[in-house]
Amino acid sequence: MRRHLILIAVALLTACSYSTERTGATNDPVTGLSKETRRCIEEHLLNGWSLNLAELNNDLTPEEESALDMAKDYCLNNSNSLKPPTSLDDQLQLPPQLLRAPSAFNSTDPPPGNDAELDLQWQMCGQGDAKACDELFYAAPEGSPYEQFAFSCGGRRNIDCSLLLGALQLEGELTPSTPSPGEDPNLDAWWDRCSNGSATACGELRLIAPTGSSYAQFASTCGARGTSYCALILEEEGRPPSLALLDPQQQPPGDDEFLDQLWLLCGQKDARACKDLVKYGPADSPYIRFGISCGGRAVAPCPRYFANLENEAP
Repeated sequence: MRRHLILIAVALLTACSYSTERTGATNDPVTGLSKETRRCIEEHLLNGWSLNLAELNNDLTPEEESALDMAKDYCLNNSNSLKPPTSLDDQLQLPPQLLRAPSAFNSTDPPPGNDAELDLQWQMCGQGDAKACDELFYAAPEGSPYEQFAFSCGGRRNIDCSLLLGALQLEGELTPSTPSPGEDPNLDAWWDRCSNGSATACGELRLIAPTGSSYAQFASTCGARGTSYCALILEEEGRPPSLALLDPQQQPPGDDEFLDQLWLLCGQKDARACKDLVKYGPADSPYIRFGISCGGRAVAPCPRYFANLENEAP
């Protein structure tokens, strides 16, 4: 699925290994890094996770370790994000209006003023609310400034906003090292593999976990690591097994006319329809699994995934 990553994410994160190594034996978890990189990490931790780098040491909690690793991975490769594409292949067919969005907007730009609710989401996205950016993208008219602003995480970068702006908010106290619940041996096994850094396992767990369960929460944030785009930060080991049971051309179940229409639209690369399938589908139904998998294609944020596929042959 890495071939589907968008332009900026490819340049930004190809060197990332999501390592938990610590540099040096001092009490400074970022010793040996340049002042510029250190400043970037400090700002990223503070803005994304409300963590003060000066108060951290090598004896980190699981939450601190996850946040620090993510900030280091971002900042150590941040300079690469400013490089232009070297070929058309590097652009991955991203629609031009979305490709230009980071340079077309600034996080402090005022909203268009055409829709009060969208304007509010615009402002929250500009202030660094990753969820607001995602909600704005889904609600925005296609091709509108609202959509472009949201896709670029408020005029910042064309990458997964939850990764750029901070960890997704989880219910409870889940962390990457949280033990599996012990309620189902099969789900526990996928939980453990997801916890150990497998994007494939997180995707499989997301597809088979009961709706609203801690299993589903854990999987939807890549093992409580704070992003829904696991391929950006975790190792892939092939497609999740349950994707073999789904296909974009698969006919809907026929149990509900409205959901069946959403199913067909999702299969035709309509990201909003996929999201609505997850929202309105009965718990643990094929409708939800079809929506989660972007129409049987991949367990990923569907807007970004479909943007990369837009100009590919059907």
